[in-house]
Amino acid sequence: MIHVQLSGQLRDWTRGLSRVEVDGASDILSAVRKLDATFPGLGQRIVDDQDKIREHVNVFVNLENSRELGMEKAKLRDGDTVHILPAVSGG
Repeated sequence: MIHVQLSGQLRDWTRGLSRVEVDGASDILSAVRKLDATFPGLGQRIVDDQDKIREHVNVFVNLENSRELGMEKAKLRDGDTVHILPAVSGG
């Protein structure tokens, strides 16, 4: 089981849930696909049409930046925690 922690912006797509569980995900992309199957529309907020993590989205696996782990191909193991944080901007 993979634990996924979602920032406030993404909770609109998860009926307010900040933490969800994903079973059987081997990498970040498969976890996002499983999330999207449960919460339609969430996946397109995280990955683009080429299945790449969107530039403005930061993903961490056990507090390590996915950019250092292979981005959407970063391997996941049972018990891992994935944090998904879209960038916030304002003026």
